[in-house]
Amino acid sequence: MKHEKRLALNARLMTTRELAHAHLKERLRLPSWYGNNLDALNDCLGEIGEPTQIIVRFAPILEASLGEYGGKLIKVLEQAARENKNLRVTLRSWY
Repeated sequence: MKHEKRLALNARLMTTRELAHAHLKERLRLPSWYGNNLDALNDCLGEIGEPTQIIVRFAPILEASLGEYGGKLIKVLEQAARENKNLRVTLRSWY
């Protein structure tokens, strides 16, 4: 059985759309062709082929900082976890 890879996102660093996608690209090691939008994020998450947990620290800050877009970003993460058996997403209010 493979160990699960754990990747952490810090919502405190994702206060604009641009910063959010830059953080996602760096922390999730997304490919150079990553399109810096939610459709591209969904595509990349669907391609994860090894057991991976994404932990979103300070998750409520996403909606506080990004409004509706922050909520959509969370929904993309949660939907990808439902559709990709290799992916698990954990939302935390704290570190």
